[in-house]
Amino acid sequence: MRAVVLLALLAVTLSASAAPTPFQKRERGAKPSLEGEWTLKEERARGGRGRTPESFTMTIRGGKMKIRVQDGGENIEIEFAISTGTGPYPRPIDLRAVRMTVRGQAMKDEERTSLGLYSLEGDVLTLGMTGEGSKRPASLDDKTADVLVFTRAR
Repeated sequence: MRAVVLLALLAVTLSASAAPTPFQKRERGAKPSLEGEWTLKEERARGGRGRTPESFTMTIRGGKMKIRVQDGGENIEIEFAISTGTGPYPRPIDLRAVRMTVRGQAMKDEERTSLGLYSLEGDVLTLGMTGEGSKRPASLDDKTADVLVFTRAR
């Protein structure tokens, strides 16, 4: 009996040691994320060069975006609910304005949705947006779109 138990223990020990080690999970780079604080680097208004405001920052957290613009005494803050598509860049993005203040005063509560495309390359975010009620631009080079190029601040 004792010999049978020893043989069984030996068999279990040998089979466990002969088993291959499991594959290590490969570490992949962090998924590109829109989250963070962004600073406007360049603006192309409907195919031409736009006038860049004194200060234009954008913060994205969760499904929300907040834009702050300061230009010549004007202080504008707009909050959006955002939804993004997947797949290859440029990807679709929808911005639904939920709150807007100008010089500290809340503007009329009108929810507006703008359709656009975005591309994220490292710390550079490019947004191509059309006006409210317009179709989504066909590309980031579409002459009917306002294109904003941001760099990641944080």
